[in-house]
Amino acid sequence: MGILKAIDVTDGHKLLRLCVLMFFTYLVYTSISRLYFHPLARFPGPRLWAISKLPDAYYRATGRQTYLVAGFHCQYGPIVRIAPDELTFNVEEAWNDIYGKPTPRNAQLQKNPLQFFNPPGGITNMLQEFDDDEHQRMRRVFSPAFSEKALRDQEPIMNRHFDLLIQRLRENGGEALDINKWYSLMAFDIISDLTFGESFDCLKNSTFHPWIKSIQDLMKIMPATGATQSFYPLDKILLFLASPFTRKAEMKHRDFVESKVKKRLECAALRPDFMAYAQETLNTPGGLTFQEICENASPLVVGGTETTASLLSAVTYLLLKNQSVLCKLTATLRTTFKSEAEINSITVNKIGYLFAVLEEAFRLYPPVAIFLSRVTPPEGCIIARTFIPGNTCVSVNSWGASRSASNFIRPNEFIPERWMGASEFKNDKRKVVQPFSVGPRNCLGQSLARFELKIILARVLWNFDLELCEESRGWMEKQRFYIAAARPELMVRLKPAVKV
Repeated sequence: MGILKAIDVTDGHKLLRLCVLMFFTYLVYTSISRLYFHPLARFPGPRLWAISKLPDAYYRATGRQTYLVAGFHCQYGPIVRIAPDELTFNVEEAWNDIYGKPTPRNAQLQKNPLQFFNPPGGITNMLQEFDDDEHQRMRRVFSPAFSEKALRDQEPIMNRHFDLLIQRLRENGGEALDINKWYSLMAFDIISDLTFGESFDCLKNSTFHPWIKSIQDLMKIMPATGATQSFYPLDKILLFLASPFTRKAEMKHRDFVESKVKKRLECAALRPDFMAYAQETLNTPGGLTFQEICENASPLVVGGTETTASLLSAVTYLLLKNQSVLCKLTATLRTTFKSEAEINSITVNKIGYLFAVLEEAFRLYPPVAIFLSRVTPPEGCIIARTFIPGNTCVSVNSWGASRSASNFIRPNEFIPERWMGASEFKNDKRKVVQPFSVGPRNCLGQSLARFELKIILARVLWNFDLELCEESRGWMEKQRFYIAAARPELMVRLKPAVKV
C-alpha cells in the first residue's frame, strides 16, 4: 500500500512538472510569436504590452492608461502598440481615418464590441450600439434637440440655472470652496431639466442627487469591467459573481429612469427639451420605443454634464495658474459688458479671446481622454498614411496628441494666442485637438457644451475675482481617467469683483 502511494505521489509530481513545463512553453511561444511574427510586430511599443493585454487592462482599470500611453508616444513615435492587437495614434490624420465617414480609400471602421458590456436586456443606447444604422436611427431622433434653434429656445431654461449658480457662489464666497462641485451641481441640474423635464435641484439643495452619485460610481468601474471581456472566461465569472450584488442596484436605477421618462412623455405641454423630439416619434417607424428612450436617457445626462463640468473646472484651474491670461480675459469681459444681463449666447460669440481660452483648455485637458477604439476590417486599411493589418483595434490618444511636441510649439504651456493666428504657432497642428471626436459618432451635444461653457465662464469671471488655494496646486496632475476624469476638489476663494 505504501509503495502504491509513493508511485501515486511520484506520478503526481511528474504531472505537475509537465503542466508547468507546458505552460512555460506556451508563454515562451506566445511571447516570441507576438513579438516577432505577429502582423503588428513591426510597430514599436513596450514589449510587455505587446505580449499581453494585462498591462493595458490594469492601467485602464486604475485610470492611468491615458498618461502612460502619452508617454509611450514621446518614446516610440506617432504609432504605438499597446496590446497584442491594438495600436494608438497621436497624429491629426488618424482622427478622420479611424472615426470619420467611409472614403474611397477606407471603409468606416466599426466600434470595438469588447469595449463595454452590453445591457442585460439587449436594448442598447447610442454609446453602446455596435450597428451603424441603428446608431444613426437613434441619433436622428435626438439631433434636432441640439440645433442652433433648439439651443436658443432652451436658453431661458438654462439661464435659470446659470442665475442660481452665481447666487450660490455669492452666498458661499469669501471662504474657500470647491468650485468643481458647484460646476457639477449646475451641469446636472441643466441636463436633468432638459432630459426629464424637471431639475434634480442639486444647486437648490447644495448636494448631488443619489441617482447621480450612483452613476458617477458606475463610470469608474465600467472600463475595468469592459476590459475583462478580453480575458474569457473572466468576464463570465465576473458577471456571475457580481450578479447578486448588482441586480438590485440595476433594477433601482432602471425603475428611477423609467419613472422619470414616463412622467416627461406624459406631459402634454410643449417644451423645447431633448424628449420633445423623442415624444413626437414615439413608437413610429424610424422613431424610438419607450425602452430605447430610457436606455438613452442616462448617457444623455452623463455625457451632457461631465464634459461641461470637467472643462469648466479645468479652464478655471488653468486660468488661475496663468495670471496674465486670466487678467487679459477678465479685463476683456468687464470692459465689453457693462452689466451681467448683456452676457448671452449671441454677445459672448464676439469675444474671440474667450473662444481661444476654451480651445486651449480643450487642448490641455480633453474631457474624454479614454481611448475610443475601432476595429480595422479583415483586409486592413490605411491610417495616417500607414497600412494597418486587419482586425486591429485602433484609437487616437487625445491626451498625448494634444501635448506632443511634434504637434505643438511649447506643448505643455497654456497659450490661447496659438488659436488667434500668432506667427510663433503657425505650424501647430490644431486639427489634432478633437475633444468631441469626429465623424458619424462624434458627440451629439458638443454645441450645447460650448454654449454653456462660454456663458458660464464669462459670467463667473465678470462677477468674481478668483484665487487658487494652495491645496489645489497640482489639481490636474492628481486625476485618474476612467470614462471621464475622477476630479478631486478644486478649492478656490471668490470675492465679488469691484467694477471700475
